Amino acid sequence: MSVATDKKRHYKTIDKTCYTANTVYLILHIFYLILFIVSKLTILIYVDAAVILIYLLFYLLIKNKKYYIYALCCGNEFFAFIAVTTVMLGFSTGFHFYLIGLCIVSFFTSYFSKTKDIRGSIVWAGLSLAIYLTLFFVTEYNAPYYAIEKWLELTLFSTHAFVVFGFIVAYLVVFLKYALSLEKKIMNESRTDELTQISNRYGLYDFFDLEEDKSSMALALFDIDDFKNINDTYGHVAGDYVLKRVAEIATTVLNDSFVCRYGGEEFVVVLSDDEQHSFFDRLEVLRKNVEKETFEFEKVKINITITIGVVNYIEGTSLEKWVEAADKKMYSGKNSGKNKTVI
Repeated sequence: MSVATDKKRHYKTIDKTCYTANTVYLILHIFYLILFIVSKLTILIYVDAAVILIYLLFYLLIKNKKYYIYALCCGNEFFAFIAVTTVMLGFSTGFHFYLIGLCIVSFFTSYFSKTKDIRGSIVWAGLSLAIYLTLFFVTEYNAPYYAIEKWLELTLFSTHAFVVFGFIVAYLVVFLKYALSLEKKIMNESRTDELTQISNRYGLYDFFDLEEDKSSMALALFDIDDFKNINDTYGHVAGDYVLKRVAEIATTVLNDSFVCRYGGEEFVVVLSDDEQHSFFDRLEVLRKNVEKETFEFEKVKINITITIGVVNYIEGTSLEKWVEAADKKMYSGKNSGKNKTVI
């Protein structure tokens, strides 16, 4: 995956989360407005109407990818709204639950920010705790501004418990999904050879561990003959070109087999006999394709050949021993003239 694609995916995740959160916040405040109007809580009607207008404007921040400013504005709005409503309606209405949710959101926001600075999240968490305790003690010693009916108190408390727990779960699900996709990406990259874009030796270890029935398989180890001379004569950029082209030929010719770059100029193929061709025949096709291929780098033609060593799998053999056995076969071919398949 390219850096541009990865960045686009990153922004898509943030966009989706912000739009969803903002819409939920907006719907929630419309719900409050209805309750406040029904209960004739005049001051809170005006306060909530202003907040609804603010959340409509927040869509512009998200659209322009001003995520940090959006998160900052949301946090401050929540602090102000929680303080006003708790003082006016009492601690038992549960507005203070949002302060717990804000701690989760602040760390989530830090993770997805460019700076990934955790200090800001710690400040928000500390501020949430300070406001929480302040509101608790203020409402303990002072009666709420409005004496509301029991149904409204229970409705608000239940709504806040449901919304906050729901938001905590939702944010953690988004974070977990993103973390798992990131983990998968890192795992794939760690198993992929950067130059040739085929599997590396760690991918081979995974393949060996996951393949249960290896009885019908053979492992072939091959390398490019006199590869050091290619680097010395034409330069390492030319050597890289040759490695990439050989990898392309191997994956094309043996497209139903596992192919990896084992290291340097060495490649490993794990393959099975098919109905028409044996291991040897299929690897000979690969060897001959490489031999007749025109390798041309900066208008200079380079002749390339490979030597292949092949070993059938023996039950109980470790991967290291299997590769070592194929390596001995390959060097037998090297010592007897190169450009051949030894089985």
